[in-house]
Amino acid sequence: MPISREKKEEILKDLKSEFAEAAGALFTDFRGVDVTGINELRTKLRDEGARYVVAKRTLAERALADAPPEAVEALLAGATGIAFVGEDSVAIAKVLVDFRKDYESFVVKGGLLRGEFVTGEKITLIAKTPPRDVLLATLFASMKSPHASLVFWGKGLLRKAVATLAAIAEKKQAEEGAGEPA
Repeated sequence: MPISREKKEEILKDLKSEFAEAAGALFTDFRGVDVTGINELRTKLRDEGARYVVAKRTLAERALADAPPEAVEALLAGATGIAFVGEDSVAIAKVLVDFRKDYESFVVKGGLLRGEFVTGEKITLIAKTPPRDVLLATLFASMKSPHASLVFWGKGLLRKAVATLAAIAEKKQAEEGAGEPA
């Protein structure tokens, strides 16, 4: 059943606002995925703060009028689903890549992240990135590391100095003891 012109204009307006407000959009080809699978994917993405929509190609092309034409052509080929990304693009990429394990026909085609075109392979690499909390913990540990190393180095140096002084003192006592007549 065809969609009325008013409904198409409303969908186009919604798509434009989603593209403008989102930090990015990841495009998928969902052919071969049943309705239950799509609903499961939507739930997982919603839990991560993203929204997944199925868009008609012509409406998505109009909404992406500002994007590079070659990117739009690559992203909108075939049945297209769009995951609008909030702040955490890594978590959304992980959900999409993990979902691909359950449905082999599901394809992550690429995306637009902060205005730049990203390929599907790059999204797979992004999905392998550790979570933000782990990255911050690693950063703080590496910042702390030089100070801790300096402390351990200083302790080692002090320990060697004390051991050397103790050895000198023992040697002098032994010399003094050997130099006295019995």
